[in-house]
Amino acid sequence: MSLSLQEIIDLEDLRELMRFFYEAAGISVGVMDADHNWLVSIGWQPICTNFHRVNPESRQNCLLSESRIEEYLDSKQEYLTYPCPNGLIEVAIPILLGGAPLGFFFLGQFLHHPPDRDYFRRQAIVYGFDMDSYLQTLERVPVVSQKRIDYLMKFFVRFFDLLTRIGSENQQRRQAELEIQEAKEQLENRVAERTSELNRALLEVGDLAAQLNESLQQVELLAVTDTLTETYNRRKFDETILHEHQRAEHGKIPFSVIMLDIDHFKRVNDEFGHSTGDQVLKHLSRLIRGLVRQGDLLIRWGGEEFLILLPGTLISEAGPFAERIRLEVEQEQFAEDGSITISLGVAQLREGDSTDTLLKRVDDALYRAKQEGRNRVVLQSPLH
Repeated sequence: MSLSLQEIIDLEDLRELMRFFYEAAGISVGVMDADHNWLVSIGWQPICTNFHRVNPESRQNCLLSESRIEEYLDSKQEYLTYPCPNGLIEVAIPILLGGAPLGFFFLGQFLHHPPDRDYFRRQAIVYGFDMDSYLQTLERVPVVSQKRIDYLMKFFVRFFDLLTRIGSENQQRRQAELEIQEAKEQLENRVAERTSELNRALLEVGDLAAQLNESLQQVELLAVTDTLTETYNRRKFDETILHEHQRAEHGKIPFSVIMLDIDHFKRVNDEFGHSTGDQVLKHLSRLIRGLVRQGDLLIRWGGEEFLILLPGTLISEAGPFAERIRLEVEQEQFAEDGSITISLGVAQLREGDSTDTLLKRVDDALYRAKQEGRNRVVLQSPLH
């Protein structure tokens, strides 16, 4: 007897299970039947629902991936990782019963590595997407390691194999009850055994989801951390500055930025070597981390240049704070190089500022500090 996926699996139960997995792991899931109809579709990324599947040209890439999935998978493969033509990664497994395909399970719309923003910028231009909105949705795409995906898919291969076998056996049991009453008890025992296996599998999913969530949090932290100094990196700044702009626009809550640079840092590298230079950068970042408040953001901007984002802070407060940092650094003894000095520029967000204009003004202030002799703080007036 030929059975469909809908006949052997309770779709409401399956949707609830998939929703639980998505809420715990943050990875989109879907189940498609043999006729390419979506039965379950949970957690689709906005970059797909709001962009790729809306534009007629990029939507063709989505349909191409779905229509060719049977070509990608054969009976010798448990699952397949394949890149969507729109730039994301998806994983698929066939849902089989007795070797016959009933449908496909998808885990998808993620990346193995931080996104190539230039690639997606070009894609936005080609398809006419709004650049800022498109790149913002790109930031929501999860980054998941290949190892973690392999582990998940091995589980789901076993899970759907168990689920389809249980569903099929339920169908056989109902047919057998009509044919012979004596087989009823035996079939019910077999179903009870399979149900127990399924319950154990669900418990494993819960444990796995918790572990996956913890791992994803660690990956997310690593993605916004500078590996040398253990301060935040530019990606964290890009995420936070949008939030601070919104607070400033809606609540008139000001914020200021300090940009600082080590004076004559090239001399440290030239005289003592780059390894010593790295130790100086680590020492400096530890010192400044001990001075900034909770909620302030210390970012390695590049090379020996650092940025401090001060939420809810006027320049009248940020200036003295910058001077305190300058004095602390001047008085600190660096085992690697004796003593160093820094130059600092300070600017406050003003009405009409974009992130670029704010950074330009604080960079100009830092440049003036260096031109005026270094080891000093220069404030960029918020009114000019």
